[in-house]
Amino acid sequence: MTSTREAYSGTPPGHVPLNNTFDWCFSQPFSSVNDYTPQAQVLDKIEDERPIFVDNASDRKLTFGQIRSDALALAAGLLSLGLNPNDITKLPPTPTCPQGPEIAPVVLIQLPNSLAFAPVLLGTLAAGLTATLVSPALTSDEVAWIIQNSRPRAIITAKACLGAMREALKKQEPRDRAFFDAVPIYTFDAANDHYPSVSSSPPSLSSSKNKKTQDWKVLLNTANHSQTVVVPSSLTPSPSSRARTAVILWSSGTSGRSKGVLLSHHALNFSGAHMWHDASDYHSLAKIRQQRWLGYVPFYHVFGLCNIILLAVMTGATVYVMPSFSLDVMLAAIPKRKITYLHMAPPIAVMLAKAPAVEKYAKRNPKTGKNGFSSIVAAVTGGAPLGHEVVVEVYKRCGFRVRLGYGLSETCSTALQRGTGEKDMIEQAGETGLPHWGVEVMVADMDVPAPGLVDGKTKAARIDQEGEILIRSPTLLSAYLPVGVFTTPKGQEPDMSVTREAFTADGWFRTGDVGTIGAQGRLRITDRLKELIKVRAYQVAPAELEAVLCSSPSVADAGVVGVYDESEATEWPRAYVVPHKPEALENKKDLEKLAHELRVLVEERTTRYKWLMGGVVFVKQIPKSPSGKILRRVLKSGGEGTKGVEIQVYQKKRRGAAAAASKL
Repeated sequence: MTSTREAYSGTPPGHVPLNNTFDWCFSQPFSSVNDYTPQAQVLDKIEDERPIFVDNASDRKLTFGQIRSDALALAAGLLSLGLNPNDITKLPPTPTCPQGPEIAPVVLIQLPNSLAFAPVLLGTLAAGLTATLVSPALTSDEVAWIIQNSRPRAIITAKACLGAMREALKKQEPRDRAFFDAVPIYTFDAANDHYPSVSSSPPSLSSSKNKKTQDWKVLLNTANHSQTVVVPSSLTPSPSSRARTAVILWSSGTSGRSKGVLLSHHALNFSGAHMWHDASDYHSLAKIRQQRWLGYVPFYHVFGLCNIILLAVMTGATVYVMPSFSLDVMLAAIPKRKITYLHMAPPIAVMLAKAPAVEKYAKRNPKTGKNGFSSIVAAVTGGAPLGHEVVVEVYKRCGFRVRLGYGLSETCSTALQRGTGEKDMIEQAGETGLPHWGVEVMVADMDVPAPGLVDGKTKAARIDQEGEILIRSPTLLSAYLPVGVFTTPKGQEPDMSVTREAFTADGWFRTGDVGTIGAQGRLRITDRLKELIKVRAYQVAPAELEAVLCSSPSVADAGVVGVYDESEATEWPRAYVVPHKPEALENKKDLEKLAHELRVLVEERTTRYKWLMGGVVFVKQIPKSPSGKILRRVLKSGGEGTKGVEIQVYQKKRRGAAAAASKL
């Protein structure tokens, strides 16, 4: 019998004070019971000497007190450049920001995970300026697009990225050359920078208007040569924290050029509050009451930004920073550092389930029953789907539960599976948990014609009925950055169409994800609206097939896309598969055998229209974004790295041909 209950879950937001994010992080917000801090989550005072970020390779420490003082010093350095936090660009009102989002002068930050990241980011926010966070892995063309749209007034970049950054600046329109020529650039030398060790004093900030590229630490030294005293609350008054943009993230989605996502100070603060509110099931079980995390999830990504770098300062957790992910380094660090909670993208969970290197750490001591993962209470993964079979395998092998979380650049962390034990893991198989405190989630009824309103409100689907996932929360973006907003003629309204299209008429954010809400209020993601494969009159979710394929011990990774068949006027699912044994790629007979096994596996686990009629392509790797999202557009376009061995596992009746294998 179909339930008539509406597919809604969550709670309206409680009270979180309005503050500049710098002030909020250093106010020790979880030191007493309040709306967002249950008794079990109250923390002891964070002393200034407590290490918050520790370089995992060298053991260099950055303490709570030094982050604060260096961030304020860097804020003074930025303000001494003439950047005025009150020189704001104001956008028209949006559903999440009725007073209109504000953008202060932009500082572009392009750094790898490092001890420098926290003072640079928090110093920018303390100064009342807006930070735009950029991946160090981007090409000059990708950076050029971001620079063109964000028009930064200062750039802090890794020395290794300087070449691409200069190329990106050269690619700007000639009419903008004077503007970009005047932008000061500060560099961070990841290989040789020993911050916060003071081996030698950095030079003072140049007063020249034509500033050349300088080391980022000259901004810290300004405090010794300037009378500037930074008071963040005066630069970003509390009432403006809902409107003032703290950071601009860049959301690539599944296709097209990246979009600038504006997140306010209040959105970042509320994100930290609701995550800590819901952290009791792993915090209270930790043998070490102070949280210890590994910091390899990119800090420029919303996952690393909100869940690690900002939350660590708010809670006094210690983060052992890694500039990039390395399985061997991670495995060695977990027992050495006694890590309590592990953050990861889905590919890392797959490695923990399948990689041979894990075995020696997973092996238990016969006397104590412990292994190299025994300090870990639980882990969280997000950014892309992860099959339940992988979660179970990690639990059996390593001894801890990988919990699925859900969030977007536009929403921050939205939902999380609860509990840490096997019973919860089995009961919540395939789900992405309950909404965080203060977050409301609804599944829209996709059978209602657009715009989907009934009596002025978006019509909800029924419990367990599939539809588009909608979110309402203080953590939502205030707007997408309108293209050309900083060069729009005065009096002309910027193009807000992308923002308008992202919200329903009654103010819910449209995620573009398809899913259901069950009777217990838990969310289940089935796929992306734009990624669904249309097989005749049916829709096939790639993520479902990927989970089935990855459940095979012979598969290291998999990605599924639709391929169009003109003769049948339909799409068919095609699987790109990385064999568990790389040498299998050199043996066609082994691949044909594996392809047949996978065909049988899919047939046993799914209905007929989901079968791999588009064939199986064996490749060396699946193209993915830094957060672990499969780049399906690269697979579909046959981009670099997708060439491999194609096996047709089904025959078209009219051809009567045998299953064929060919090099693409």
